[in-house]
Amino acid sequence: MNILTFKENFRTHLSNSFGKTLRRKIVVIESDDWGSIRTASKEAYQAMLQFGLKLETNHYGFDSLESNEDLELLFNVLLDFKDATGRPPVFTPFCNMANPDFEAIESTNFSDYAFESIDKTIARYPNHDKLLHYWQEGERRRLFCPQLHGREHIHVGRWWKLIAQEKDDGMLEAFRWRSVGASRWNGKEYPNYLGALHPEKKSEIPGLHKMLEDAGRLYEQYMGHKPTCFVAPNAEEPAELETTLKKIGVETITRAKRRIYPLGDGQFKKEWNWPGKINAHGQVILVRNAFFEPVCFGEPDKAHITDWVDRCLKQISIAFFWNKPAVISSHRVNYIGFIELKNRDKGIRELRRLLKAIIKKWPEVEFMTSAELGELLMNKA
Repeated sequence: MNILTFKENFRTHLSNSFGKTLRRKIVVIESDDWGSIRTASKEAYQAMLQFGLKLETNHYGFDSLESNEDLELLFNVLLDFKDATGRPPVFTPFCNMANPDFEAIESTNFSDYAFESIDKTIARYPNHDKLLHYWQEGERRRLFCPQLHGREHIHVGRWWKLIAQEKDDGMLEAFRWRSVGASRWNGKEYPNYLGALHPEKKSEIPGLHKMLEDAGRLYEQYMGHKPTCFVAPNAEEPAELETTLKKIGVETITRAKRRIYPLGDGQFKKEWNWPGKINAHGQVILVRNAFFEPVCFGEPDKAHITDWVDRCLKQISIAFFWNKPAVISSHRVNYIGFIELKNRDKGIRELRRLLKAIIKKWPEVEFMTSAELGELLMNKA
């Protein structure tokens, strides 16, 4: 049985000792990146590898826009279980509402950036036509309740610099295959161009407000109501964006326990977060304290993890010891089989094993959405 290392165990206990207590066994499953493109297809994956782009040592190379079948299989697993309230486990997927419009960009010979809304992205993919239907149906059945991850999952400025200004051959090859996510080519390590709301300069911040406004408008268009929860994609966002998040409806924000966020122009600020913390705008903070990434491979800092189920159960146990809700982070890539079926098979199999173990170990467990937990913590403020 895999257990946390002594250092991890101590750090996990310490971090769970802060924040509001709830004497109920509550589990939330948060899952990032839904709606965003990554690798367009198996053909694209193989072609980019052959070109020399770094994908093979990163499990995110198998990540792609979720297909009809991906969502059907995930829903079927969730429906096989019930918690103490008689309800199935529920995912809170954090979704991107748009993606780069590759054709429009290409048509201007890379003179102008353009994005397309998720419904237009869907139309470009085979076997994805029911994606928005599943988002809406998942919410109706309280299986899969989408929340907001932003507009695109790319930092437009950094990505644009690589493809349009520097005309980097590796990034242009990924562009040709309508893909993003490669981290290196020909010995060159790319800057973090996936942190969509992480500015380098203060002058970028007004544009980030506009991106969030766009994202909120598109979310409301697709889901029929405003988003109430948010987590930034890939890298921390400036504190100023909380005002726009409030404006578009967000009342619950998931944050890192130790958050180092950008002020712009090379300056940063540190803050500590805990479950139930209330910010200056009256928004409640959630903190992830358990992690479940069963398809992860090739990352040195995770090489010691041989059994993600056992590790996640240990983290949940520590959260419950301190009377804290367990908020699990489990990215979309674990449940995607559009490029590699074995990837999804493993993720689904391990999810089933985790849910079975949780219910057996804590029969009184309640599965909640991030919005439900945020409201519960807000009422304790």
